[in-house]
Amino acid sequence: MSDNSLSSQIKYHQSVTRLLIILTGSVFVINLLAAMLLEMMPPIPRMDIFLLDSTLQAILIFPIFYLLVFRPLLKNMAELRQAQENLRTVSVAFETRDPILITDAEANILRANNMFLKISGYSSEELIGKNPRILKTGRYSDDYYKKMWDQLLRHGSWIGETRIRDKLGNDFAIGMVITAVKNDQHVTTHYVATYNF
Repeated sequence: MSDNSLSSQIKYHQSVTRLLIILTGSVFVINLLAAMLLEMMPPIPRMDIFLLDSTLQAILIFPIFYLLVFRPLLKNMAELRQAQENLRTVSVAFETRDPILITDAEANILRANNMFLKISGYSSEELIGKNPRILKTGRYSDDYYKKMWDQLLRHGSWIGETRIRDKLGNDFAIGMVITAVKNDQHVTTHYVATYNF
């Protein structure tokens, strides 16, 4: 499980726990207020006390549930809709005419778009989890790759021409832009390689 996923789960559990504590405390305070109000009233029949108690609790609890449950729920639903829209937009952008490869921070392939699969001859299943080294042609020295990684780690991107080998063993020159994707703590979580002819 990734650090981002674990962090999201912890935040979710903390917010649910906080909400339950607030709601439980609110219900307690509402019950206490209703009991105090009923104590201050002149004596009335027992059935009227039950009805008044229920009415007071309903009147007092509605605004609390609205503020603590309904409004945050509406906000979360709006954020979820926005995230889905963003994901849809990114999905369309991912399937451009340019080949794209996405790796994790350790450079293990997570995803390749259809154009990359087409030019490389590999299927998704053959690429996912592998290192892009399987595309190396052997035409470049280790020094070439060391300089590339130094640039990428220092500046967060690398631009240049390289050669890759397809599944059939053919190699060809291709332009490449590698960009590091960082989280809020400025730690690299992914790399995106965009190729162009």
